Amino acid sequence: MLMNGPQRRLEFLISDPDQNEPHNRKEVMTMSQNIEKEFKNLLNKEEYEALLTAFNLEATEPIKQTNVYFDTPDFKLKGLNSGLRIRMYEDKGEITLKTPIQENEKLETNDDLTLDEAKTLVEAHLMKATGNVADKLKGLGIAPGDLVIIGQLSTIRYDFPGDKGTFFLDKSFYQDQMDYELEFESESLEEGALIFQNFLKLHGIKVRKAKQKIERMLAYPNSTTHH
Repeated sequence: MLMNGPQRRLEFLISDPDQNEPHNRKEVMTMSQNIEKEFKNLLNKEEYEALLTAFNLEATEPIKQTNVYFDTPDFKLKGLNSGLRIRMYEDKGEITLKTPIQENEKLETNDDLTLDEAKTLVEAHLMKATGNVADKLKGLGIAPGDLVIIGQLSTIRYDFPGDKGTFFLDKSFYQDQMDYELEFESESLEEGALIFQNFLKLHGIKVRKAKQKIERMLAYPNSTTHH
């Protein structure tokens, strides 16, 4: 959820996912950033198709997107539990850098692109050297010029409203793999967790904690090959 209204700076503590206590490092959030509160669960084909039917999603137009992921050759971003992608929709593109705050909560830093700009960067295997994401990367000690493409993943996405949030139903393709996933983006971590758990229970969906898409993509051979 992007922040609107007057320009404001919001400070909060960044938590280390491997520690119980937050860092003493403050993060300053600008208008190019948003906080993502997200819950994820892998689905099997039957559960995926049941949700398509239950919410009449096949009568709606899905969002088709391709994520091209970047990191340094020695995976510095992965070591920071962060992920960087250029996402291409059918009519536009965007760069997003996700950095951790705490479990199920990430800071997203974004740059909008035209579809041609996104394609040009991907075809050249380059990350944009200026902008909000580049500035954030430099703050992490990573030069945009050091980044390389580490893989890609394409998704067919449906969305539907939930209580105090939005559900996303994804079918993703990477290498020779295909998987199904349900995501829930919520306004509140505490309420969102309960809403998501209740939704899974109501629809008879087995709990399967989902890793980030970039992690699933990298788990398979030849993930560094870009097509």
